[in-house]
Amino acid sequence: MLTRILIIGDSQVESALKTHGFGSILNDRFNGEADVILRKFPGYTAEWIKLLTSSVARNLGATPDYIIILCGRDDCLRSKQDTRPVTDPEKFRKNLYSLVDKITNEVDMNAERFILLSPLPIHTMRFEGDEGNVFDGVTIDKSTIKQYTEKTKEVATRVGGQFVDTSALLDRALDANFRQGGIKLSNDGHLNLAEKLVELIELTESPFPSFDTIGNDYVKTLGEINQNCSLVQEDNIAAYTYVSTVDQYSAYLGKTYRGKV
Repeated sequence: MLTRILIIGDSQVESALKTHGFGSILNDRFNGEADVILRKFPGYTAEWIKLLTSSVARNLGATPDYIIILCGRDDCLRSKQDTRPVTDPEKFRKNLYSLVDKITNEVDMNAERFILLSPLPIHTMRFEGDEGNVFDGVTIDKSTIKQYTEKTKEVATRVGGQFVDTSALLDRALDANFRQGGIKLSNDGHLNLAEKLVELIELTESPFPSFDTIGNDYVKTLGEINQNCSLVQEDNIAAYTYVSTVDQYSAYLGKTYRGKV
């Protein structure tokens, strides 16, 4: 199957698949060779996201080839209505490591296929009337984001994954890379981030043969490919299907009886 690229993150990845988002750019660069999948959790801290990683992994349909993780901004970005305390950098590190560890328990993939991005830098020079890193009712702990960058690098090193320092990547042209307000990536910012990710991603060869090489016994040939691409082991397919059917039937009966009562 095509190379599968999963993007997980907080509000920083919210626009990844919009027209000029870095996910859309990856999809365009790898057109016909990769599928880009986005799982966005705006406003979620790393701790909140880690609690949903099992659900994300189990609903992919196939093991991803690359997982890009970008979170941390919502651990230290607070509005006046958000009373949550800023996450301590060491706690952020533990939550981020736990998030990655949970994913590895759900999917079987090489550690170097994890790409951890540090929280995006903040362009405080573009804040209107910037006082104490406050813009439009939002408070941002810039010093904490710098510490998060180091903690993200520690996690990437520990798990053997790849690390991208977004501050080093984007600080070179902040006026171009960030929109007014200094928080969201501009079109140029998305492009620069995508270009970096293109350097780190290697496309895998598709297991699907061309139609002129399949031959007359296409049912056997394509059946073997379909079997080998399944997430469920061959000797467990029958049992898996049976259990799934029983669960669905039980749920139906339960709903029916509750309805009668």
